[in-house]
Amino acid sequence: MPTVFFAASPDELAVVAATHADPTAMLAALDTVAAGDLDPAQLIDLDLLVTGNDPAEVREAVLTPAHEGPDDNGGTVLLPVRPALGSRLAHLSDHDVDALAERWAAADGAADGGWDAYRCGQLLRSLSLLALLAGADQRGLFVRFDS
Repeated sequence: MPTVFFAASPDELAVVAATHADPTAMLAALDTVAAGDLDPAQLIDLDLLVTGNDPAEVREAVLTPAHEGPDDNGGTVLLPVRPALGSRLAHLSDHDVDALAERWAAADGAADGGWDAYRCGQLLRSLSLLALLAGADQRGLFVRFDS
């Protein structure tokens, strides 16, 4: 399964974490944004670009799983999206998204096979809407990575 951002209450997160084998049904019931091959390093880059927070603080927070796979052999990892990032994403204007997408693509090395500005912009627009929905429903934002 590709990387997926989703909004969930604590109870919904527990159900997603418990359905490691096939979370498709549970994720289908939640508000989600598919992020393809986005990896944790790209999430850290995005967080740093959007929030401007201390890099060590961001890395520590982003890489602290909300839930891990059923064993220590890797697999699924659910990470919380930092509230500072979610809040800022929810309030981005179209101009902000475009400028941020250009900066994020440059940081990701679009010329070297990374994400281009268009793809970054599409994901940012979707994440902005997801962050608005999560805030309105008083849910947290999370991302599901498969290794």
